[in-house]
Amino acid sequence: MAWVPRASGTPLPLLALWLVALAAYGIAAGRAASWSPRAIWVGGLVLRAGLLPAVPTLSEDIYRYMWDGWVQLNGVNPFAYPPSAPELAHLRLDWWPLINHPTVPTIYPPGAQIVFVALGTLGPGWLVYKLAWTAADLLAARLLTGLVEDGARRRRALLLYLWSPLLLVEVAWSGHLEPLGVAAMLGALVVARRTGPDAAPAGGPDRGPTRRAARGTGVLLGAGGSIKFAPLAAVPALWRRYGAGAAALALALPALLYLPYVGVGARVFAGLRTYADTWAFNPGLFRLLSLPGGADVARGVAGACVAAIAAWAAVRRWDLERTLYWTIGAALLVSPTVHPWYLLWILPLACVRGGRGWIVFTGSVFLAYAGRDAYLAVGTWPEPAWLRLVIHAPPIALLARDGVRDARVRRATPPSVHGERPTSVPPTPPPAP
Repeated sequence: MAWVPRASGTPLPLLALWLVALAAYGIAAGRAASWSPRAIWVGGLVLRAGLLPAVPTLSEDIYRYMWDGWVQLNGVNPFAYPPSAPELAHLRLDWWPLINHPTVPTIYPPGAQIVFVALGTLGPGWLVYKLAWTAADLLAARLLTGLVEDGARRRRALLLYLWSPLLLVEVAWSGHLEPLGVAAMLGALVVARRTGPDAAPAGGPDRGPTRRAARGTGVLLGAGGSIKFAPLAAVPALWRRYGAGAAALALALPALLYLPYVGVGARVFAGLRTYADTWAFNPGLFRLLSLPGGADVARGVAGACVAAIAAWAAVRRWDLERTLYWTIGAALLVSPTVHPWYLLWILPLACVRGGRGWIVFTGSVFLAYAGRDAYLAVGTWPEPAWLRLVIHAPPIALLARDGVRDARVRRATPPSVHGERPTSVPPTPPPAP
């Protein structure tokens, strides 16, 4: 796909090859038990090696990463000015016209900015950034294996992740930074699984977090949130299971990393406000939410839905893996903007938990690129109703079916087995005489 001529648009060969890739992915996943871990890793490495040299053409985000790093190396706060500002005209290089949304200041949080400037010291070239994100992608795959105990399930989860066509396209080809935050998020889950209360055996007593586990989990979750804010939705559940100290660390780390940039005052969030208030692309359930009262009301309802799930996870003392799965998943379903690479945040959790609907979504969401030719030609991205239905309806239907099935299983399962604490603890019976 990456080497098809005119791949910057979406010619028929590109979409046809995507369907071939999905078919190969599905066949391989169905036979995952017959693959050795070494073969899965080798396959993943070979696929990435074929994509890394290809010019990023389906998205221009990587040029914004390069720009943010470049202006910082020249002493400019990336939150102070948009790339089109005349004050920065002397910094424009030959790739400057490729920067998307040049009139909007950067939206990327401070953890990402620090990485941008560090990579920028190696030169303003996209290959440097793609190599860094791919290294984080491989680290995320390694961490993922620590979340699955059974050998056959571990191989299947690893194959579903490493060989995901969407992951390959969006990271090794397009160079999106998502694996950087995903790796930190999975690191938090591994620490929680091995040393914290989430390490309690199924049906066994909650051991309580050690101080080291609480600190490590909080710092790693905060590190992921400093790249993109998605992991911070688990902070209420983190507080309930690990205490206020862990939650404070998760929130303090992004806040502290913002300190070098706060000299511009409220402008530090100007890009984020523009994104939250005006951007919309490939929405799913959000479109239904906006029918009664418009987009502004729908944004409030969508935010309330995600906040309600985060609060419920805290009340029920869900483990962090389940909390992130449901909060990030809900955010994707009700968000006004669902770029294909956003699905990379839920992909590893779906691989671990067997979330078939999300795996299907990573395949159908690529069809959102079908309007890119028109966008490049006239500046408007068409989203016909039939295409939205093809993209969103199958995964949502499958998610609903899986949700009903899981609810039935949970009703027959003691709360302690799936990460909740019982609301009341029966008294311990006296010992038998």
